[in-house]
Amino acid sequence: MLLGVDESLGRLVATLDSLGALDSTIIVLTSDHGYFYGEHGLDQERRLAYEETARIPLIVRYPRVARAGTTPSQMVQTIDFASTLLSMAGVRDTVARQGVSLVPVLDGSATTWRTSVFLEYYTDIVFPRTLTMGYDAVRTERYTYIVYRELPGMEELYDLERDPFQVDNLMGTVRGDSIVPVVRGELERLQREALPAR
Repeated sequence: MLLGVDESLGRLVATLDSLGALDSTIIVLTSDHGYFYGEHGLDQERRLAYEETARIPLIVRYPRVARAGTTPSQMVQTIDFASTLLSMAGVRDTVARQGVSLVPVLDGSATTWRTSVFLEYYTDIVFPRTLTMGYDAVRTERYTYIVYRELPGMEELYDLERDPFQVDNLMGTVRGDSIVPVVRGELERLQREALPAR
């Protein structure tokens, strides 16, 4: 599948180059979610707030804005894409959006940026194993905190710096107890900000 994507993108790039339009074309390569391949004891489920599915690729090529060969570290979201593409196309955005333009990240001029992102999932019946596992979660630069809506008292907290594979749930530990108020507060802030769109 990845080879097919690479080959198809290569053909598009070659065609744009042959037409002299490559450097004036915005190319964005991304995905809607990742998959589990045994991580967390999961296989086909892909709706949970773990890194394997929540982090997705994003490659942007547009020499007028994006600096070639850079890998920005800022946290971005798919809700940023509309504002970004409109900005790069020089179109004035007249719609109120929750996302923001990534142009400052792409051109290296960003001095401040978000330090957390909000993730949410509403239960569906596609995968019986994840039935009643809707959640609200926050991913900060260091932690992932997950609260399951239909499972009272079910929460997860991971320190991504010390535990990048998210196998050591800190809930109910002394260390976790000291972190939870901070990440819970951040989650509540992000939920309030998302309310108009809910």
